[in-house]
Amino acid sequence: MIYSKSTIKNISESVGIPRLKDEITTAMAQDVEYRLHEIIDEAMKFMRHSKRTKLTVSDINSALRVRNVEPIYGFETGRPMKFQKAPTALEDVYYVDDEQIDLDKLLDEPLPSVPLDVVYTAHWLAIEGVQPRIQQNPIPIDEDSGEPAAKKPVRVQRQDGVETIPLVKHVLSKELQLYYECITDSLQSSDPIVRSTALESISVDAGIHQLVTYFVQYIAVTVKNNLHNLEMLKMAMAVARAIRRNPNLFIEPYMHQLIPSLLTCLVSKRLCEDYTEDHWSLRDGAAEQIAEICQQFGQSYHTLQTRIARTLLRAFLDPTKPLTTHYGAIVGLTKLGANMVKVLVLPNIKAYMCLLDVELEKDSPQLASDGAHCRNALLEALRVLSRDLEDLEPLSINSIQRNRLADVVGDTLAGLVFSEKDGGKIMAAVAAVSKATKDQSQ
Repeated sequence: MIYSKSTIKNISESVGIPRLKDEITTAMAQDVEYRLHEIIDEAMKFMRHSKRTKLTVSDINSALRVRNVEPIYGFETGRPMKFQKAPTALEDVYYVDDEQIDLDKLLDEPLPSVPLDVVYTAHWLAIEGVQPRIQQNPIPIDEDSGEPAAKKPVRVQRQDGVETIPLVKHVLSKELQLYYECITDSLQSSDPIVRSTALESISVDAGIHQLVTYFVQYIAVTVKNNLHNLEMLKMAMAVARAIRRNPNLFIEPYMHQLIPSLLTCLVSKRLCEDYTEDHWSLRDGAAEQIAEICQQFGQSYHTLQTRIARTLLRAFLDPTKPLTTHYGAIVGLTKLGANMVKVLVLPNIKAYMCLLDVELEKDSPQLASDGAHCRNALLEALRVLSRDLEDLEPLSINSIQRNRLADVVGDTLAGLVFSEKDGGKIMAAVAAVSKATKDQSQ
């Protein structure tokens, strides 16, 4: 060990702790040696990152600050170390010259100025394509004359006589711009073959990395401006699926821009003008894409699925929301997996079915259609639960089991479960999850 037990005892006596036991001194000596190795290793990192081969006092102090330890004072100096030679009978010995300092002279000298703290300031790089003439920005140079150019905005004269000031210079090549325009025009085509060809190109093309952000923005604008146009919304979701499935694109940085569009198509109040149109398939597709995103990027973003599930749960439990929003929330939670059904859907089914039964008492064809889809979505959630617990033995279908099931999911949904071919498995899964929940609560 670097420190012996006697050294530890001497230090403990100097701070007022006499007669320290031998096992304590041994343990403390080992801990001191470990801490020294730890500080030295951390200091070596600072030395290597500073492109130096000599360990300095500043490296040690930086390592101490990282470990939240007060640095050592009085050993760091900006002056180079001077070595003096002392000849001896055997060999020359070199030592560091320790300069004598006159304290009276040092005290009479004026104090040095206080160093300035590091601060951050913000400034405009460009405003409407024009670089402001401020100290932080470099002076633009005229390429022809080699002299600083005047601060004049570049104006473009259009055919209608209106002058426009272009924004920042476009970084896309002409080929990519033409490709993007051709793809967006093809997506608006009435010919399904042209649309499918454009989507296939997006899903396999390897040279459109720079267009990912433009496609994501195109999806967001399309969803925002065509909220009641079912065909345009389906096309936007198809574009989202195409760019996600392209193995040559890195879309992870754009997920926070894509997910709001998917959630809009999932839980929006109305996605078409006529309620008889098939907007349910659009919601199902959006739910599948959200589930795939959670599965693909869940390890990188640990809170992604939790935040999406919290959003869907609020939509599911809000009685002021329409049934179409409830349907999207139920389908979205179901697609996220059986665990979401166990924790979020199943405990709230009975209360929701009471609300749904009240809504269905109203004489409205639209409410009847929406309510039927909501019931089927809840039934599908129970099927997902039964498939996750497929090892359970099916329960016998009788009035006792029906009453037990009705206590959990409501009488209406219990009747639908009884009419199912695999109703016994669903009842077994619901009973098992309910029992486990009660045991945990107790």
